[in-house]
Amino acid sequence: MKTILLGVVAALALTSLPVVHADDSVHIERPHATRYHMDASEFRSFSNRYALSNGQEVAFKQTMSQRYVQLDDGQYMRIYATSPKTFVTDSGVRFEFRDEGETVAITDFARLPLAKANGNSPLMMAARR
Repeated sequence: MKTILLGVVAALALTSLPVVHADDSVHIERPHATRYHMDASEFRSFSNRYALSNGQEVAFKQTMSQRYVQLDDGQYMRIYATSPKTFVTDSGVRFEFRDEGETVAITDFARLPLAKANGNSPLMMAARR
């Protein structure tokens, strides 16, 4: 009798484990970068094509108050200003314009559609064409 009772208690304990642990789950969100309000005139000097060090080309454009990046002939991806010279995509790619907009440093370049391998470096440099 003790063996049967012990077996029932053990079975109940094991079936209730997933329910107990389901409440302990943690939801982690990707932190959102602080947005910077940018006037259309501020972006004009960045609206150009840039030659990447791996032979590809990246272009930046704006339509009204929205800004976009395009790698080669791929799709346009929306970018968001985080400072007067930095932008991010929803996928976390970061663009930092340097040298009065003549060059741009791209962090996490591999996250862009059509991105060609850049070795082990997460940083890609581009120069204005």
